[in-house]
Amino acid sequence: MRIVCSLKRSAALAISICLLATQAPAAERLQLRWNELAPLVTGKRVWLPLSGGARVEGTVTEVDSTGLKVEVRKTSDRRAYPKGLVSIPRSSVATIQLNKPAGHKGIIIGGAAGGGVAAAAGGTLLAIRRNEGGTGGDPIIAASIAGPIAIGLLAGWLIDSIAHRGGKRITIQAD
Repeated sequence: MRIVCSLKRSAALAISICLLATQAPAAERLQLRWNELAPLVTGKRVWLPLSGGARVEGTVTEVDSTGLKVEVRKTSDRRAYPKGLVSIPRSSVATIQLNKPAGHKGIIIGGAAGGGVAAAAGGTLLAIRRNEGGTGGDPIIAASIAGPIAIGLLAGWLIDSIAHRGGKRITIQAD
């Protein structure tokens, strides 16, 4: 009976975490003119869906009247926008997505918490097996160690993805 109650609580916790993930903040939407961009995007990590269909991710180093200078980290069109410092013409940019910096604290904390639970569960099961003189149960012990670690990592990943969603979506208005 205790195992069934424990499983029901675990299922309720997993469902609650998934529901929280769907309630994450959406991106804030701004409409700005080109000459208002510089203070908001210079030095920030951005994602740019460009007019030719390419997508670029990187850090804006400069905004001038002709376009953006971006230190490109990821690109869908390596020929037109290779990695490194690239000038992107103003006519190609209609939307700028400011990204929140990604973090890994949730995964680290979740993995550590799962590891603590796994150590306690595995140690308890090993002690019971030794005291009872049994020789089987290795798969159960392995599951009691791997399960909490996996659940902790998953919960940490969900928390990180919730915390780093959003940012600002800037739509460029005509001057």
